[in-house]
Amino acid sequence: MPSYWASWSDLPEREVLPGNFRTAVTGKEMGVNRIRWVHPTTLPAHTHPDAEQTMVVTSGRIAFTVGGEETVLSEGDVCVIPRNVVHSGHSIEGEATFVEIFAPTRIENLLGFLGGAS
Repeated sequence: MPSYWASWSDLPEREVLPGNFRTAVTGKEMGVNRIRWVHPTTLPAHTHPDAEQTMVVTSGRIAFTVGGEETVLSEGDVCVIPRNVVHSGHSIEGEATFVEIFAPTRIENLLGFLGGAS
């Protein structure tokens, strides 16, 4: 029987880049990550040819660049990143957290997998 819910605190958190920590869950069609950045951290410029990404900042502030346009995102801000659009970011101070949603799901979301085959 599949599990339909969990607490972020019960799932494994992995440091994927220095100061960049990921907790992930996935379903068949989308994946969700909780990201925690501890200053200083930098996310190098990259794209996702296989998925669209939406981010929701839940605490702190981060600087983020999408398609060459940079802004500062803080609690409650949302960012949508289409497939193949270059994006990057860096921490500003202290700690910041945000939730990422990818559709369709990506292999990186299999860490912390909650869904099941049906």
